[in-house]
Amino acid sequence: MAKCPLCDRRASKRLCPAKAVKICPICCGTKREIEIECPSDCAYLKQGRSHEARQSPSEGSTERREFSQQFRHRFAMVITALAQVILEERAENPSLLDSDVRDALTALQATVRTLSAGIYYETLPEGRGGAISLYRRLRAFLDEMMQPDPDQTDSLPPSDAPDVLEFIAVSVELHSGGRPKSRRYLDWLSSVAPPPVRANPDRPTLG
Repeated sequence: MAKCPLCDRRASKRLCPAKAVKICPICCGTKREIEIECPSDCAYLKQGRSHEARQSPSEGSTERREFSQQFRHRFAMVITALAQVILEERAENPSLLDSDVRDALTALQATVRTLSAGIYYETLPEGRGGAISLYRRLRAFLDEMMQPDPDQTDSLPPSDAPDVLEFIAVSVELHSGGRPKSRRYLDWLSSVAPPPVRANPDRPTLG
Protein backbone atom coordinates (compact mmCIF):
# COMPACT_ATOMS: atom_id res chain seq x y z
CA MET A 1 0.00 0.00 0.00
CA ALA A 2 1.26 3.46 -0.87
CA LYS A 3 2.64 5.70 1.87
CA CYS A 4 0.78 8.75 3.08
CA PRO A 5 2.08 11.80 1.14
CA LEU A 6 1.81 13.98 4.26
CA CYS A 7 3.95 11.96 6.68
CA ASP A 8 5.68 9.60 4.20
CA ARG A 9 5.59 6.89 6.88
CA ARG A 10 2.17 5.33 7.36
CA ALA A 11 -0.09 3.64 4.83
CA SER A 12 -2.54 5.90 3.04
CA LYS A 13 -6.08 4.60 3.62
CA ARG A 14 -8.44 7.60 3.55
CA LEU A 15 -9.29 9.63 0.49
CA CYS A 16 -8.86 13.28 1.48
CA PRO A 17 -11.20 15.49 -0.61
CA ALA A 18 -9.14 18.58 0.22
CA LYS A 19 -5.88 17.04 -1.03
CA ALA A 20 -7.49 14.79 -3.67
CA VAL A 21 -5.21 11.95 -2.55
CA LYS A 22 -5.32 9.18 0.03
CA ILE A 23 -3.70 9.95 3.38
CA CYS A 24 -3.26 7.99 6.61
CA PRO A 25 -5.90 8.15 9.39
CA ILE A 26 -3.46 9.76 11.84
CA CYS A 27 -2.63 12.65 9.51
CA CYS A 28 -6.34 12.98 8.77
CA GLY A 29 -7.10 13.33 12.48
CA THR A 30 -4.15 15.48 13.57
CA LYS A 31 -3.90 17.80 10.58
CA ARG A 32 -7.66 18.24 10.06
CA GLU A 33 -8.57 21.96 9.91
CA ILE A 34 -5.01 22.78 10.97
CA GLU A 35 -2.88 22.05 7.93
CA ILE A 36 -5.74 20.69 5.82
CA GLU A 37 -8.57 23.03 4.78
CA CYS A 38 -11.31 20.42 4.96
CA PRO A 39 -14.51 20.85 2.93
CA SER A 40 -17.66 20.86 5.03
CA ASP A 41 -19.07 17.73 3.37
CA CYS A 42 -16.06 15.53 4.20
CA ALA A 43 -17.33 12.38 5.94
CA TYR A 44 -14.24 12.12 8.16
CA LEU A 45 -14.63 15.76 9.22
CA LYS A 46 -18.24 15.12 10.21
CA GLN A 47 -17.25 12.01 12.16
CA GLY A 48 -14.54 13.95 13.97
CA ARG A 49 -16.92 16.75 14.90
CA SER A 50 -19.49 14.27 16.15
CA HIS A 51 -16.88 12.64 18.35
CA GLU A 52 -15.71 16.00 19.73
CA ALA A 53 -19.29 17.01 20.52
CA ARG A 54 -19.61 13.99 22.80
CA GLN A 55 -16.53 14.90 24.80
CA SER A 56 -16.93 16.77 28.07
CA PRO A 57 -15.56 20.35 28.24
CA SER A 58 -12.00 20.64 29.49
CA GLU A 59 -11.50 21.63 33.12
CA GLY A 60 -9.62 24.74 32.07
CA SER A 61 -12.30 26.01 29.72
CA THR A 62 -12.83 29.76 29.80
CA GLU A 63 -15.90 31.05 31.59
CA ARG A 64 -18.36 32.61 29.16
CA ARG A 65 -20.91 35.31 29.73
CA GLU A 66 -24.45 34.00 30.02
CA PHE A 67 -27.33 35.86 28.39
CA SER A 68 -30.84 35.88 29.84
CA GLN A 69 -33.91 34.68 28.01
CA GLN A 70 -35.15 38.26 28.11
CA PHE A 71 -32.03 39.43 26.27
CA ARG A 72 -32.41 36.71 23.65
CA HIS A 73 -36.06 37.60 23.09
CA ARG A 74 -35.43 41.35 22.94
CA PHE A 75 -32.68 41.12 20.32
CA ALA A 76 -33.78 37.96 18.50
CA MET A 77 -34.48 39.73 15.22
CA VAL A 78 -31.19 41.64 15.26
CA ILE A 79 -29.22 38.48 16.09
CA THR A 80 -30.96 36.64 13.25
CA ALA A 81 -30.19 39.47 10.85
CA LEU A 82 -26.51 39.48 11.85
CA ALA A 83 -26.41 35.73 11.22
CA GLN A 84 -27.81 36.36 7.76
CA VAL A 85 -25.12 38.97 7.09
CA ILE A 86 -22.43 36.45 8.03
CA LEU A 87 -24.00 33.86 5.73
CA GLU A 88 -24.15 36.41 2.90
CA GLU A 89 -20.41 36.93 3.24
CA ARG A 90 -19.81 33.19 3.30
CA ALA A 91 -21.88 32.72 0.14
CA GLU A 92 -19.70 35.26 -1.66
CA ASN A 93 -16.47 34.10 -0.02
CA PRO A 94 -16.44 30.29 0.44
CA SER A 95 -12.93 30.45 1.92
CA LEU A 96 -14.27 32.30 4.99
CA LEU A 97 -13.16 30.66 8.25
CA ASP A 98 -14.47 30.72 11.81
CA SER A 99 -11.34 32.65 12.77
CA ASP A 100 -12.28 35.35 10.23
CA VAL A 101 -15.67 35.72 11.90
CA ARG A 102 -14.01 35.89 15.31
CA ASP A 103 -11.49 38.54 14.17
CA ALA A 104 -14.19 40.62 12.48
CA LEU A 105 -16.38 40.56 15.59
CA THR A 106 -13.49 41.48 17.90
CA ALA A 107 -12.62 44.52 15.79
CA LEU A 108 -16.26 45.53 15.40
CA GLN A 109 -16.87 45.30 19.13
CA ALA A 110 -13.96 47.68 19.72
CA THR A 111 -15.28 50.11 17.10
CA VAL A 112 -18.86 50.03 18.37
CA ARG A 113 -17.76 50.64 21.96
CA THR A 114 -16.22 53.94 20.88
CA LEU A 115 -19.45 54.90 19.13
CA SER A 116 -21.56 54.07 22.16
CA ALA A 117 -19.20 56.25 24.22
CA GLY A 118 -19.87 59.21 21.92
CA ILE A 119 -16.56 59.15 20.04
CA TYR A 120 -15.37 57.49 16.86
CA TYR A 121 -12.32 55.30 16.43
CA GLU A 122 -12.38 52.46 13.93
CA THR A 123 -10.48 49.26 14.72
CA LEU A 124 -9.89 47.05 11.70
CA PRO A 125 -9.28 43.30 12.04
CA GLU A 126 -5.81 41.99 11.47
CA GLY A 127 -4.96 39.04 9.28
CA ARG A 128 -6.90 37.58 6.36
CA GLY A 129 -8.88 39.61 3.87
CA GLY A 130 -11.98 37.58 4.71
CA ALA A 131 -12.10 39.11 8.19
CA ILE A 132 -11.86 42.64 6.80
CA SER A 133 -14.55 42.02 4.19
CA LEU A 134 -16.91 40.55 6.80
CA TYR A 135 -16.13 43.41 9.19
CA ARG A 136 -17.12 45.99 6.59
CA ARG A 137 -20.33 44.14 5.76
CA LEU A 138 -21.32 43.85 9.42
CA ARG A 139 -20.32 47.44 10.07
CA ALA A 140 -22.51 48.70 7.21
CA PHE A 141 -25.44 46.70 8.58
CA LEU A 142 -24.99 48.05 12.11
CA ASP A 143 -24.58 51.61 10.85
CA GLU A 144 -28.02 51.30 9.28
CA MET A 145 -29.56 49.70 12.35
CA MET A 146 -28.15 52.32 14.73
CA GLN A 147 -29.66 55.20 12.74
CA PRO A 148 -33.09 56.20 14.10
CA ASP A 149 -35.79 55.84 11.46
CA PRO A 150 -39.30 57.16 12.16
CA ASP A 151 -40.75 54.59 9.75
CA GLN A 152 -39.06 51.65 11.48
CA THR A 153 -39.36 50.18 14.97
CA ASP A 154 -36.32 47.91 14.74
CA SER A 155 -33.50 50.40 15.29
CA LEU A 156 -30.64 49.26 17.52
CA PRO A 157 -29.41 51.78 20.14
CA PRO A 158 -25.60 52.15 19.94
CA SER A 159 -25.38 51.41 23.67
CA ASP A 160 -26.87 47.93 23.08
CA ALA A 161 -24.74 47.03 20.05
CA PRO A 162 -21.67 45.82 22.05
CA ASP A 163 -23.80 43.32 23.99
CA VAL A 164 -25.41 41.98 20.81
CA LEU A 165 -21.99 41.51 19.20
CA GLU A 166 -20.72 39.78 22.33
CA PHE A 167 -23.62 37.35 22.11
CA ILE A 168 -22.58 36.46 18.56
CA ALA A 169 -18.93 36.16 19.64
CA VAL A 170 -19.87 33.74 22.43
CA SER A 171 -21.84 31.70 19.90
CA VAL A 172 -18.75 31.51 17.67
CA GLU A 173 -16.66 30.33 20.63
CA LEU A 174 -19.22 27.67 21.56
CA HIS A 175 -19.65 26.23 18.09
CA SER A 176 -16.21 26.60 16.53
CA GLY A 177 -13.73 23.77 16.67
CA GLY A 178 -10.98 26.20 17.60
CA ARG A 179 -8.64 24.97 14.87
CA PRO A 180 -7.01 27.53 12.55
CA LYS A 181 -8.93 26.36 9.46
CA SER A 182 -12.17 25.46 11.22
CA ARG A 183 -15.56 26.19 9.64
CA ARG A 184 -17.52 24.35 12.28
CA TYR A 185 -19.35 27.49 13.47
CA LEU A 186 -20.17 28.55 9.91
CA ASP A 187 -21.51 25.10 9.10
CA TRP A 188 -23.60 25.13 12.28
CA LEU A 189 -24.91 28.62 11.47
CA SER A 190 -25.88 27.51 7.97
CA SER A 191 -27.91 24.67 9.48
CA VAL A 192 -29.87 26.77 12.00
CA ALA A 193 -30.21 30.28 10.56
CA PRO A 194 -32.77 31.25 7.94
CA PRO A 195 -31.31 32.10 4.52
CA PRO A 196 -30.46 35.76 3.88
CA VAL A 197 -33.45 37.85 2.75
CA ARG A 198 -33.20 41.50 1.82
CA ALA A 199 -36.64 42.82 0.84
CA ASN A 200 -35.66 46.50 1.01
CA PRO A 201 -32.18 47.37 -0.25
CA ASP A 202 -32.33 50.75 1.48
CA ARG A 203 -32.54 49.24 4.96
CA PRO A 204 -31.64 45.77 6.31
CA THR A 205 -34.53 43.52 7.25
CA LEU A 206 -34.62 41.39 10.37
CA GLY A 207 -35.46 37.88 9.30
